[in-house]
Amino acid sequence: MKLRIKANTIRLRLTKTEVEQFETGGFVKESVHFGPGADQHMHYMIMTEPGIDDLSVDYKNNTLKVLVPGPIAGQWTQTDQVGMEAEVNTGEGLLHILVEKDFQCLHRDNAEEPDNYAHPLAE
Repeated sequence: MKLRIKANTIRLRLTKTEVEQFETGGFVKESVHFGPGADQHMHYMIMTEPGIDDLSVDYKNNTLKVLVPGPIAGQWTQTDQVGMEAEVNTGEGLLHILVEKDFQCLHRDNAEEPDNYAHPLAE
């Protein structure tokens, strides 16, 4: 799962295997280790969350969670829908959340990204 952050935008891109894991297990989690201590690890995850109506975020204890309502998650994982997005009012402004299926690059050999989705613009 790729995480991209720019200003007040968070974007996650998931491979085919990660989308399947999200569909069957309800979450996908990754970590970045900036140092040896637990306080130097950042975790990020996407997970289904009952009782919410739209994408949301939670950030506590060095963990960023992108929360997805079950029906929206099901629609995304079970169809050819490319992405899900929302804007969340954080109290400090709007945070744009975008979750997408990860496509193969057009300028690279597809063998380098066998778990990515075929790019719709590829010949």
